[in-house]
Amino acid sequence: MKIAWLNGNPNPNFGGTELHTIQMVKELSKEGIDVVLICAKGSYVDKHTEGIKKYHLSFPNSLALLSTIRLAKLLIKEKPKLIIANNGKEYVNALLAGKMAGIKVIFFRHMERMKEWMVRRFVFPYVDRFFAVSERVKENLIREGVRPERIKVIYNLIEEARFSYAEKEEGKINFLFVGKVDRGKGIFDFLEAFYKLSLERKDIEAYVVGDGKAMGEVKSFIEKYGLKDKVHLVGYTPRVEDYYKMAHVCVIPSRNTEAMTRVVIEALACGCTLVVSDVGGIKEAVEEDKNGYVFKAGDVEDLKEKMKKATERWKDFSMHSYNLYKRKFSRDVVLKSFIKELEELTH
Repeated sequence: MKIAWLNGNPNPNFGGTELHTIQMVKELSKEGIDVVLICAKGSYVDKHTEGIKKYHLSFPNSLALLSTIRLAKLLIKEKPKLIIANNGKEYVNALLAGKMAGIKVIFFRHMERMKEWMVRRFVFPYVDRFFAVSERVKENLIREGVRPERIKVIYNLIEEARFSYAEKEEGKINFLFVGKVDRGKGIFDFLEAFYKLSLERKDIEAYVVGDGKAMGEVKSFIEKYGLKDKVHLVGYTPRVEDYYKMAHVCVIPSRNTEAMTRVVIEALACGCTLVVSDVGGIKEAVEEDKNGYVFKAGDVEDLKEKMKKATERWKDFSMHSYNLYKRKFSRDVVLKSFIKELEELTH
């Protein structure tokens, strides 16, 4: 089976859709799927997909007419059974090119909501299948008028060679925050809850992996509350898996909605207990009081109490997190479901 995968954003840096494309095309190729990748030359996707057959086309916006015509010609030449568009900016281009080539058009949805009403009104009705990265995204697609039978949930893939189960050491309990350091990600809710909990428990420490515009304020907070020996600012690291493996509890305190962050899946794979906010799809990775807890976004006291519970139950929860990953989010489970959908669409 031959498919075309479009991720033409010329972004030289990585984001969720870029990582998703890279992981998916590599794993599909391993499973014998003939993947033709269309990406922007010099983009992050281009630089990290060696060995994949590819063409270079750039789609900086939804009205890249010349690139759309070139894409249609490419599809007619390569004759894939379908084209998958992985970025909202490319939806219009992918639909037009796919229809010109006479093949099926698939959209991956990574965001909870499509803001452009014209795309919802004039593009979505002609798409053959939507793949949503969480049940939450699926629910929103239904609200936007897409029939449920045209939507399938396909969770994000992660690199299992990097993110794997590790037994947690006893002694001090390590909390972990991974992501952009800004208010929308809930970093100050996390720090405030951690500070309050540290007044009750002396055996806890926190690691903040990531960077962002609020880092200066974070350093001031740590200084003000005397947390320099308790909160470790790691910054960006290419070895984030090392921190998942030493963390007992991973906290995802987002205030802004999250469709389905990769962090929550990576944390599960490494056996972390989860404490997550109730926004978006991240709570789909938590079975309450079995592998973690969900708290009300922005409620620091609720967060602190759930973190406290996690310190008491992490031994019971760690293996359950890993088992949940294997059952619901693992490479084999996700790919099997995805390839089955592709086969149904191409027969």
